[in-house]
Amino acid sequence: MKVYPIFSASLRQWLLIGSICVFLPTVHYGQVIYSNTFTGTGTCPTQGNTPTVSANATGTPFTRSTVTCTASAGVFNSATLNNTSAVNNSSYIEFSVTANANAQLNVASLSFKRDASNSAPNQLEVRYSTDGFATSTSWGAAPITPTTGASTTWNFADFTVPSGTTLTFRFYPYGTQRADLTVGPSSGTTGTFSVDDVTLNGTSPLPVNLVSFTGKPSKNEITLNWVTAWEENNQGFDIQKSTNAKNFESVGTVDGKYDTQVQSVYAFTDQNVTPGQIYYYRLKQKDVGGGSALSQIIAVLADATAQSDKSVISPNPNKGSFTLLGQEQIPVNVTLYNPSGVEVPIDTEANEVDKALDIQSRTSLSPGVYYLHVKPADGTKMKALKVLIEP
Repeated sequence: MKVYPIFSASLRQWLLIGSICVFLPTVHYGQVIYSNTFTGTGTCPTQGNTPTVSANATGTPFTRSTVTCTASAGVFNSATLNNTSAVNNSSYIEFSVTANANAQLNVASLSFKRDASNSAPNQLEVRYSTDGFATSTSWGAAPITPTTGASTTWNFADFTVPSGTTLTFRFYPYGTQRADLTVGPSSGTTGTFSVDDVTLNGTSPLPVNLVSFTGKPSKNEITLNWVTAWEENNQGFDIQKSTNAKNFESVGTVDGKYDTQVQSVYAFTDQNVTPGQIYYYRLKQKDVGGGSALSQIIAVLADATAQSDKSVISPNPNKGSFTLLGQEQIPVNVTLYNPSGVEVPIDTEANEVDKALDIQSRTSLSPGVYYLHVKPADGTKMKALKVLIEP
């Protein structure tokens, strides 16, 4: 089960004093995202190159760049390999998956079977990218290629592919050592490399698409509202509460709609609150089959009358990207200073509706305590807020 981090700035999930609006991704748990098993006869182009892809994604067959097809039954077989000591970035085999609209892919590992002919290069580099290989992540510990088919798995750090984004994997056969490990140079001309049984493991949607989760205080109570776009086998929700965003307890339950393809709106009122206290809430969604997942955490300051004099930096600590909240008016004049008192260049973007100001440092910041000087445009008293920059 994927548990999402608190106050993810990239998703604009803000702690708003008095009223919170959080837009959430679909919550997910394990599945196969992409698989390709080559079952065709030994002809070129490679037959049986037809992937099976999960319902929330689209996928491409395998393709080649500079390497060429070599006829072989039941595998994706290639020649014209790079037989040098370093990877040739232009010589690879690849496939891609794209997250469908209103979906995301939570990716966990890549498994595949590979082998090489005796004289083929025995090294293999595998990389993935979500920006067309402007940047990429490499499997630095990829095992060497054997001469008989053997499976291997790359367990990388889980990551999320947003809606409409394409994730591409590339295989780079290379090296000067022969795959049979005998004396003599490898051959990029006569050697061949094959891949088969490719499986990209990740996550599939839980039976709820939670699109928003909000909280609003009134006198001596806090009302939570959330919206689902559709539901399938949704038993309901546990409402969980905390005063430190770490230790949560259940304070109520709300039944789900079980099966519906239309938008559903829910509400829950917590009357056990103390004015001036910040409370943290999350939803635990439960499906009929016993699965469950946690929503994003939201925070609400009890008693709306406390809103006017509370300025908040969220998230805090952060890495130089944060939001100023709780101001009576926007715009305000803000200046950020490092621990030595030197001004740090920043960019700002105002949100008049929510009385919030997004702030982004133009440079990478060293860890430490920084100070944000806030001066309202009407000339009232300046405030200095601590901004904690984490490693």
